[in-house]
Amino acid sequence: MKKDYYQILGVPRNATKDEIKKAYRQLAHKFHPDKGGDETKFKELNEAYQILSDDQKRGQYDQFGQVFEGAGQGGFEGFNSPFGSGGFRFDFGGDGSGRPGGFDFSDIFEDFVGGLSSKKRAGERRGRDIRMDLEISFEDSIFGGKKELEISKIAKCSRCGGSGGEPGSKTKNCPTCAGKGNIQKTQRTFLGSFTQVATCPDCFGSGKRPENLCKDCGGRGVRPAIERLDLFVPKGVQDGEVLKITGKGEASLTGGAPGDLYIKLRVLSHKFFHRQGDDIVMRLSLKVSEAVLGTSKEIETLDGNIKLKIPEGTQPGDVLKIRGKGAYFSSGYGRGDLLIEIKIEIPKKLSRKAKEVIEKLKEEGI
Repeated sequence: MKKDYYQILGVPRNATKDEIKKAYRQLAHKFHPDKGGDETKFKELNEAYQILSDDQKRGQYDQFGQVFEGAGQGGFEGFNSPFGSGGFRFDFGGDGSGRPGGFDFSDIFEDFVGGLSSKKRAGERRGRDIRMDLEISFEDSIFGGKKELEISKIAKCSRCGGSGGEPGSKTKNCPTCAGKGNIQKTQRTFLGSFTQVATCPDCFGSGKRPENLCKDCGGRGVRPAIERLDLFVPKGVQDGEVLKITGKGEASLTGGAPGDLYIKLRVLSHKFFHRQGDDIVMRLSLKVSEAVLGTSKEIETLDGNIKLKIPEGTQPGDVLKIRGKGAYFSSGYGRGDLLIEIKIEIPKKLSRKAKEVIEKLKEEGI
């Protein structure tokens, strides 16, 4: 199915370049994988922007519904999706070489997949990323802290070191692909014969296999494992923030680099404090007499107990500020403020003596 690039970016077909650029930036920021977004959606946004930001490609897309040069995954939409990421050779008859009228279609599709052999593409395939949620206390979100994690994942085999062979075992050509690193499958359709070149499932594109397979992983070079990891939460993190730990995802099945670990932080609520930007907010209840006459109160903060001076005539809803006792800035240096919202306690029941005092205050216009 052809993709509607305008719909992907959420812009009308007559959108200007600036409107397309603005829409792309907003959506790319929202769906960026490093921020915990949808990687598939992010790739789709990039694809749409590459086409619609280029006048020539956009013109071809508007006219034909696809782009015939330099389109990456955006072009030839009817052909790329059914066959995965392998190389392609097309046979439309003619002289039997796949070149009807002397034109070699394989040249186009070699450019389309980047001109890489299946061995090279397989070797560059990273391990899968891991995404997880982690609950942390309000205090740890302010001051940082150390967390011990246990992660279930596919890891490099400790016995063979990822080679897939028993220690000291020699390698030989893979019998499945005869050392080529790929296997070919031909499929006949009403358009002609399609030959798909796919990565060998036994050697993962290397063309080599150990003579004696590893007893622990069966020659795959990886196996399920539980890894213990010490995570250091930075100062001043906020709820929903994502931490990226490079190389701590799953191991690659093809000998490539491991994936990354993305940890989305969930900050637990605190019974006294809540965060407002880089400031921390709390409420303090005062008696009527304390608000009118002023007083000193010992209050609890995240940094320990302190004495707070309440000025005379403090009003309900007043906010007292203690500088430098809030959350750390994202840089880890410097802090926001502690904001103390004043609440006045109005007694529901009064003694006779208290009522007399209040009556006298009323007569004084207070």
